[in-house]
Amino acid sequence: MKYNHAYTIAFSLESNHPKGDDVTPDMYRTALLNRIKDLDATDEWTEVASTDTPYDTYEVEKGGDENDRQ
Repeated sequence: MKYNHAYTIAFSLESNHPKGDDVTPDMYRTALLNRIKDLDATDEWTEVASTDTPYDTYEVEKGGDENDRQ
């Protein structure tokens, strides 16, 4: 049996609006990519993975997940 797990990853970005109404998709994408680069640069992936738990999980059939096709 295979399982699909959903995780969250925390990141931040700065904007000019107090509620973030001015955040664009490009700003969001850039901030997330910067967070990934920071995790790579500081080699914190093991720490993040060991302290995170999925917020949702469901069963998938074999072949129904990207990882099965690799």
